[in-house]
Amino acid sequence: MELVHRSLLKRGCKSLKTFRIKESVVAIALLLSTIFVISPASGAITLPRGSWLPCDQAVSNYCIESISIQHSGNKAYQLRWVESGSASSGAPISDPRVVAGKVLPGRWTIESWNSKGFDSLGYDGLYVDVKPANDFVPWVYVVAQPTLTTNQQVALAAQSVNPLYPTNLDSETLIDIKLRTGNIKVGITFGVGTDVSTDIQESSLYSKVDISGYPVAVPLAKSPKDCVDNTGIAVQKIVQFQSVVVPENDSFGFGLQGLTGKLYVGSNGICKLSTPIWDPSTKTFKYSASAPRLAPNGTSVNTGFYRAVIPYSDAVLMWGLTKPQDAASALVVSITTSNGGSVAATKSVTSRNGAIIIDVSGFEFPDPILDIRLNPTYSENSAGLGALVSTPSTSPSPTQTRSPSPTQTQSVKLAPRPSLSPKKTTIKCVKGLVTKVITALNPSCPTSYKKAKLP
Repeated sequence: MELVHRSLLKRGCKSLKTFRIKESVVAIALLLSTIFVISPASGAITLPRGSWLPCDQAVSNYCIESISIQHSGNKAYQLRWVESGSASSGAPISDPRVVAGKVLPGRWTIESWNSKGFDSLGYDGLYVDVKPANDFVPWVYVVAQPTLTTNQQVALAAQSVNPLYPTNLDSETLIDIKLRTGNIKVGITFGVGTDVSTDIQESSLYSKVDISGYPVAVPLAKSPKDCVDNTGIAVQKIVQFQSVVVPENDSFGFGLQGLTGKLYVGSNGICKLSTPIWDPSTKTFKYSASAPRLAPNGTSVNTGFYRAVIPYSDAVLMWGLTKPQDAASALVVSITTSNGGSVAATKSVTSRNGAIIIDVSGFEFPDPILDIRLNPTYSENSAGLGALVSTPSTSPSPTQTRSPSPTQTQSVKLAPRPSLSPKKTTIKCVKGLVTKVITALNPSCPTSYKKAKLP
């Protein structure tokens, strides 16, 4: 297979000056990114123009089948579609933090939205916008936006202090989006959210994609230049939930033939958020994202996370890894940064629910790159004997000039101990009412979870 270079800098120029609510952040990131994808030999997919409708109103099999939400550890509620202008359900919400922004076609909500506690941040439903990422690729862009209904008119729930930006979504509320995706054969899904999982179903009539996860805080850039050096300052940090579904069966697709389509990668750094790079010659999986280095206050440093969910069968296809329980020692997970990049990050590699889950968090922006490859010292007969631990390059002195592109990664090989088995550690992680117990060589809690004492 061949790595193909594609630039999507063709449209969206009018939105380069500001990242406002009228232009989706991830869609702009796609337009600004130079994206490397694997291009399988396959036909073209033509997506319907404009935003997708609920399936009971749509005339094609590209539509929204259902939306549900769930507070951590509580019952899930399936939402219903309410068009703007129709009788609103539930009591109106009045919150000084939120004002009505741009008008929306409708919202997904439930009659008991208020009484169930989903109104804690001042919005009364979700508008899930699903549409082509841009006019040139058949990638499906999915974003959940908060709504505010006034006099039966549905609008974006915007910040009262800055109506150009949406209010925060609730980071403790799981959002589950089910789509019918026509004749798309999914290659990969990438996006913004924590604990995100995907499920794919295919039939003779259409395929289905299920995206589930929690919103996460994202540092937004005022301009692309804010994401490339140590002086960039985020204009806002907003809790968001977004995804992009990339097909395999299109010339602008991604995938090795035989992938399950359930592979997911995500981050909260969206300036360069795109598909990963897969190099079949070295069997290396690289994924980059970027964000302004500094928080809106101009002093605090923004930190980020990467998450990769790799189904067992995909790991076999990419690396020949037939024992997923060996993932912690079989895979080398590295972070590469430019000069001045972060040297602090925690990594967790676990195998559960049919997938290898790689969580890396706590690194500093602007431009780290995640690198996953097979440990050259690994074999099925020596599983767990040793691993490579990678750390980013150290910060430069004040007199050094920052390189505009990533430079070195420093790797330190731990000496194998053939006569001893490494001791695994078990930790307990809590997020609201959700508890996870993780056992690994060097366990750490996933993003947004807190470490708790074991009983």
